[in-house]
Amino acid sequence: MSVEIRDRNGGVTIVHDMSVLGDILEADRKFYAECDAFHDRMMALGVKAYRCNDGWVDRKNHNLTFFNNERTKGYYWGNLHLEKGDKIFIGNAHSEGKFALIENIVERGYHSVTYHYNLIEAEPERKEGWYRSIIQIIRKLI
Repeated sequence: MSVEIRDRNGGVTIVHDMSVLGDILEADRKFYAECDAFHDRMMALGVKAYRCNDGWVDRKNHNLTFFNNERTKGYYWGNLHLEKGDKIFIGNAHSEGKFALIENIVERGYHSVTYHYNLIEAEPERKEGWYRSIIQIIRKLI
């Protein structure tokens, strides 16, 4: 016997060993709670979009691309309508990151927009340790 667990982002986990089902469900619950807390914190800090520091972030030229279907709390929260001065975050719920401000649009595609960004000084909370311990703080909120 096996069980399919469908996550909120469309993924499927198939569990064949029922003795670990409870552990898997608890791990999923904690993971999504951390992602939701991270998302809420970013929105409270005035962040309009965030994405993992992945291949769509050009760290050398300070460009990054958001796509129209990016709505994965904690990892990708895209926005195709950012303007100069909008605050973004490059990072995710499970790694450190950096705040930046949008400077301008580099390229607009049918389903994506590439922006030029400028890194900004740390938020006051980051200077007091938030940057290094974001995961610990988020876990305390859960």
